[in-house]
Amino acid sequence: MTRGAAVVYPKDAAQILAMADIWPGARVLEAGAGSGALSCWLLRAIGPDGLLVSYERRADFAGIARANVERFFGGPPPRWELRVGEFGRDEESGGEEPGDEPFDRVVLDMLAPWECVASAARLLLAGGVLACYVATVTQLSSIVEAVRGHGGSMSLPRGNPSLAAGTPTDLRYVPSTGW
Repeated sequence: MTRGAAVVYPKDAAQILAMADIWPGARVLEAGAGSGALSCWLLRAIGPDGLLVSYERRADFAGIARANVERFFGGPPPRWELRVGEFGRDEESGGEEPGDEPFDRVVLDMLAPWECVASAARLLLAGGVLACYVATVTQLSSIVEAVRGHGGSMSLPRGNPSLAAGTPTDLRYVPSTGW
């Protein structure tokens, strides 16, 4: 059974944009472009004065992302660069390192984002935010440990599952595609 790139749905995209504090004019690095759905949300949030650099390690997914983003915007967005390759798997893993561009925000939507914490930290400007979108609590735990182990300029991480409150006594879990 073949598996395609996953789509980040609006409820999750809105949380990512809000928690990462993406604003018009921001310089954002995205790793794990996949279907291009999150790229579309990020491009809309950064507007014409921002910059989005997206990494996708699989050429077939990069092609899908490019086609979807260009279809959504009616052509190639001028402030978007899609790089086919693996973002920073830190030194031990031998992945490619991005250029020296500083970024306001780094958004990692990939299987093992904890392997990229040091690379993300090197690229973030002071006060920058690293947002990691993962599907399981085990992955979330690995991110927390990687950030704690990195030290340096990174503050304490926090997880944010999707919750919806009806009444004070009716707090229920809303199925989410990620943490």
